[in-house]
Amino acid sequence: MTDWTDWEAVDGHSYSTILYEQHHRVREGVRCGGVARIRFNRPDRMNSFGLETSAELMDALLDANSRGDIGAIVLSHTGKHFGVGGDVEELSKMGDRGAAASQLGGISPDTIIKRCIKPVIAAVRGYVVGMHSHMAYHCDFTIAGESAVFGQNGPRVGSPASGYIVASSAHVVGLKRAKEYWMRLRQLTAQEALEQGICNVVVQDRLLDREVDRWCDELLDRVPSCIAAVRQSFEMIDAGLHYSDNYLQMIDPHFINRTERIEAAQSFYEKRPPNFWTEEMTSTRF
Repeated sequence: MTDWTDWEAVDGHSYSTILYEQHHRVREGVRCGGVARIRFNRPDRMNSFGLETSAELMDALLDANSRGDIGAIVLSHTGKHFGVGGDVEELSKMGDRGAAASQLGGISPDTIIKRCIKPVIAAVRGYVVGMHSHMAYHCDFTIAGESAVFGQNGPRVGSPASGYIVASSAHVVGLKRAKEYWMRLRQLTAQEALEQGICNVVVQDRLLDREVDRWCDELLDRVPSCIAAVRQSFEMIDAGLHYSDNYLQMIDPHFINRTERIEAAQSFYEKRPPNFWTEEMTSTRF
């Protein structure tokens, strides 16, 4: 039986919107491999994302990836939900900056996840929507609790998501399923996500952390250098996509201030059907 030390905060890293922790496997009283865990910690906002969370997440990922005693990285959450994507209210106040709010210096959390040489596991419950959804499918493994609900929301709320983060989903679920996922926006239960290849396994919510430890235990018994080489070998599948731009930015650089994006946000908050076909919108579109 594998024993683990208690989770403890990583020294020298204090954040406002995430928790950064580690624990270590113990065999015969000796530590033999550690796991870093980064938890989204805005449960009052259903763990929605803003610029601060993006910056903090990338900093913690880079640190965990650099630690020699860490063999796996877990992305998880406090509260009921892994996350509902970008904080639409916060991003809408940023003007044109909002169109790139999930990126800092051209780098996004998805980029860092895929550049890691350590296996990255998403441990999810509740809503796994929007930005949190594509972060989860960019992780090496996604372990879902039964309460997990997966989906995209971009074309519903006016998110500028496009380019690489969209196209790479076709390598996860296939082209037809990916287009349905991103355009129909139908939410998937954990079991449906398992059948489509969006997650690796589904367990009872109460068993999620135990299942994650079991997977980490197995990974820590693999040669770390070999795991790093294998992990990065799989990135060749998406290599060409890394250079794709944000196509929405090319189509309409001022999209974030357009009437249709404002209508998307307002109708979402007001829980009513949107209307993207007024004369004002159609006369200025594209």
